[in-house]
Amino acid sequence: MGDWARWEAAGAGVDGSYAPYPDSYYRGHLSVAPGWKAGGWPQWGYTDPAPRQCPACDTTMDPLLAIDTFEWDGADSSWIPYEDQAAASSSGDHHRDTLQPTRVQIGSGHKQQLYVCPAAPEHPHIELMQ
Repeated sequence: MGDWARWEAAGAGVDGSYAPYPDSYYRGHLSVAPGWKAGGWPQWGYTDPAPRQCPACDTTMDPLLAIDTFEWDGADSSWIPYEDQAAASSSGDHHRDTLQPTRVQIGSGHKQQLYVCPAAPEHPHIELMQ
C-alpha cells in the first residue's frame, strides 16, 4: 500500500506531502471511490470503521447503496471522470455539473449509506449519514 514508486508509475499524482500519511493518500486517491454507488466498500466517515449489525439476527450487514452529495472534491480529484476533467477545471456552471451531477444534497453535503442483511433481505435495513 505504501509503495510510492508503484503509485507514481500508475500516474496517481503522488507528491511528498502525503509521505507521512500513505494510508490517507491510498484511501483518498486510490481505493474507495466517492460518489453514488451500489454495493462495494463504503468510505470511512467521521468515525472509525465499525461493522453494521442486523438488528434482527446480528449478522454483519452488507453495503447496499451509497448516496453522496458530491462525486468528487478538491481532496480526491483523482476520481474525476476523464471526460469531465476539462469542465471540472473551469469555474463556470460546468464545474458544478461535474461535481454534483445529480443535484441531490444529503444534509449539509454529506453521504447517506444504506445497509442490507445478507442472511435475510426482508430484515430491516439500516442507514448511516456522515
